[in-house]
Amino acid sequence: MSDLTADQSAITAFGATHQSIGTEIAGAANMDTATHVAAMTPVFGLIGADYLAMFAAAQVLHCSDVNDLSAKCNHLGQSAFGTVAILGDNDGAAAGSLGAIGNAIGG
Repeated sequence: MSDLTADQSAITAFGATHQSIGTEIAGAANMDTATHVAAMTPVFGLIGADYLAMFAAAQVLHCSDVNDLSAKCNHLGQSAFGTVAILGDNDGAAAGSLGAIGNAIGG
């Protein structure tokens, strides 16, 4: 790991992209399940009531899973921003220490 570099602007762009993706995914998950089932009720009638009940349950579970994916994308973006902050602080501190050492030895 002697040749490790980290581009703070690239990490920031990565974080912003993932937060944006998380927001878009959340928008897709926020569907109105009750309206979907109500719209299909006339098509399936009483015979399809069991199907519609299972469909509604599956839709609710699907929306929950998609919202979970959205939260994970947002967390990934926030973690990238946190990484940039820590990296910037540590990089600045290391540069200051090296500068002080250089000045002490006549650099």
